[in-house]
Amino acid sequence: MGAKVSFLTPSAHIVGMRRPPGGPAGGAERRLDIHVLVQEDGRVEASAAWERCVWRDQRVLIAECPAPRLSSRMEATLREVAIHIAQHRGWLGLGTVVFSLDDESGLFRMIEALPHGRIGKAALMEPMAAHALEVGIGACAASGRPGANLLVWGVTRGDALRRAYQAIGDMPGLAVPERAFLLNRIASPAFCSGLTGSRLAGISDWSDHRAAS
Repeated sequence: MGAKVSFLTPSAHIVGMRRPPGGPAGGAERRLDIHVLVQEDGRVEASAAWERCVWRDQRVLIAECPAPRLSSRMEATLREVAIHIAQHRGWLGLGTVVFSLDDESGLFRMIEALPHGRIGKAALMEPMAAHALEVGIGACAASGRPGANLLVWGVTRGDALRRAYQAIGDMPGLAVPERAFLLNRIASPAFCSGLTGSRLAGISDWSDHRAAS
């Protein structure tokens, strides 16, 4: 089955704001985005968590929703906090609240809260399928742009990973080093097992199944 793929030009407000963790992380930091939509009648909705899973040279390469290995209780807490922030700041339209989560202690803190107003894309609130991967790619003939984001949807996380692997492997014009890096990460035991964030930064042998524990 062919991959279900969409190309998006990175947005300075939403896609472009997915930056990798910075500062001391203690080896367990995760970065999570909660999109919040405030309607004119006062109703507020919060999306499932998008996680910035894989980054390289200060550039987020893979984000996904729902976030792997994130408990439903923790996600519900982050969504509740994001809603309170949006209401307290008087947002109208779409906004994003970014959290830093210590995966070992369960402590989290807000990194930034950015309102996008009416220009935000409400479609980002929920994936079109059960799982979504957003892959940042460089110059590619398939997109016709100097840089783009590849969105891949799947019924399961495994389905989304397989489709992303196929799409990147078949993509014409993608630089060989970047293609190899992305394929290596997507197929690695560590990433497939659900490891994300700074836990991936210390892995030297991506083919080692022991790194997935």
